Amino acid sequence: MAFTPYIPQDKAPEDLQDQVVQIMRLDAALHAKIPSPLRVPMMNLLRVVNSYYSNKIEGNSTVPADILRAEDAPQEAKGANDLQEIKRHIEAQRRLTNDPIDKVEVCTKGAILRLHREFYDGVPEEMLDIQLNDQGETFRMVPGEFRQFGVRVGQHIPPTVEQMQSHLNDFERLYRLDWIHGLSRFFAAAASHHRLMWIHPFMDGNGRTGRLFTDQYLKAAGFGGYGLWSMSRGFARNVGTYYEMLRAADHPRKGELDGRGELSDSGLLRWTRFFAETALDQVQYFSAQLEPEQLNQRIDVYFEMRSRRALLDSKGDALPELRIEARDVYKTLLYLGDQQRADIQARLGVGERTTRSLLSQMAKEGLITLDGRKPVSLSLSRHSIEFLFPYLW
Repeated sequence: MAFTPYIPQDKAPEDLQDQVVQIMRLDAALHAKIPSPLRVPMMNLLRVVNSYYSNKIEGNSTVPADILRAEDAPQEAKGANDLQEIKRHIEAQRRLTNDPIDKVEVCTKGAILRLHREFYDGVPEEMLDIQLNDQGETFRMVPGEFRQFGVRVGQHIPPTVEQMQSHLNDFERLYRLDWIHGLSRFFAAAASHHRLMWIHPFMDGNGRTGRLFTDQYLKAAGFGGYGLWSMSRGFARNVGTYYEMLRAADHPRKGELDGRGELSDSGLLRWTRFFAETALDQVQYFSAQLEPEQLNQRIDVYFEMRSRRALLDSKGDALPELRIEARDVYKTLLYLGDQQRADIQARLGVGERTTRSLLSQMAKEGLITLDGRKPVSLSLSRHSIEFLFPYLW
């Protein structure tokens, strides 16, 4: 076998086991406590966050304000390749949510090919031309097909094409989640992220495909709150250490006490610790942001400032005045779920014209969703996100 699959639960240091237990506990609490009406808007927002950070790791320079603006007005999102790259990444995540990969199939070659194909779906053909060498030779990559050439990535020389197929067979067998239980599922998620990057199965897009894989694997492993927190955000906020720890797990084993495969078990442990620290940091951050009392206070302050026209947008311009009743509409939708317009009017105790005007402004700003005769539902606007979820970016 070329590599140790993961740090077994019974071999993991006690402090690392404790850390994983804490991650699992916080993830379960986050999954349970988030108000149901906020779940879909938050998961939609986290797709944007995930895409921004995963692509930032690869050098994409698009700023969050442009992404959010493009989400508000998709017809304006044409043009820059960097923004198109992020939009495709968001759409890939959306498709994977609507048509999820089977939990047992998540580590199969077919699933990994699908992740790669989903990301590259609809890209301009010139973005599929991959440079092979310093002489300028190029190769047209086919989305969803494994590489057919040997490659070098910095100091890392990935397995040959023949070796790669053998390693992918091992990968499919070793990381099957119906064979892994307890804390070992988290340790397997950590190790499989590195092992897939080490195998480097594609000519391009390995990093983003690997992070999409880890998103799917953690969900399949039973982390019900995942999607309300993001590993990519943690990796990108410490990208130097991310690459350093991946390289540590790339190292060949150092003697008989460092594992039985080609790769260092001590390097794998360093990577697993980093993965766990990143996961804990992220689930703690999002748990704090979604803590009901704190979120309630931020909502109060946001709408009070809006009612006084005292809140500025990202360009420094004052946002338009919004009646204070908007706060009551927002909280009603947050804690009681979707509402009929007549019920909102009755709760507010104002006239139909006032209600219609208020809801229209809130919908225009993206705070709520109005869809014909359907009940009014909660949303997260571009302007409210920065206030309600500080330090998100």
